[in-house]
Amino acid sequence: MKRLAMLALTAALAGCASQDTLFRAAPDKTALVDAPFSASGRLSVRMDDRGQVANFEWQHSAESDQLAINTPIGTTVARLTRDRQGVRLESDGQTWQAPDVGALMQSRLGWSLPLENLAWWIRGRAAPGLPSSVDTDGSLLQQGWRIRFIADSQAGALYPARVDLSRDHLTIRLATYRWQ
Repeated sequence: MKRLAMLALTAALAGCASQDTLFRAAPDKTALVDAPFSASGRLSVRMDDRGQVANFEWQHSAESDQLAINTPIGTTVARLTRDRQGVRLESDGQTWQAPDVGALMQSRLGWSLPLENLAWWIRGRAAPGLPSSVDTDGSLLQQGWRIRFIADSQAGALYPARVDLSRDHLTIRLATYRWQ
């Protein structure tokens, strides 16, 4: 009886689970052009058993990035700026600088996220010029990251609604609500 109840519970939970639809970028000739964009959405980071949720606003161009991390009520808690001089992180009244985002994040957070590649991944594409492959489940594998592009219910969207990144004991989820 206990086994039957367990099977019924498993079946019920499986029925409630949503099936994510993978986003597939339409091939186009501009895929290798790093076009400017502005995006806003929600960001969640989970490392081991700790997690954080925030909102983000990101303005990107090939020459620079402005990334603001905000609390759910809109207070900016961190601002990351990338330009020709390097990268600056402003938070808690302090400023840190480094030659690139990876080095800065590694020194401040203990893990690194390649912002220059994230600018491609958030748009549902592999970063150009770097080895990559697609796993049997449709995930992109690049620079040690497993990246899943999740489609919006809206057919024909230019970019994924959500991007899930995982590496080691770290999971990052970007759900983008606004693109310009």
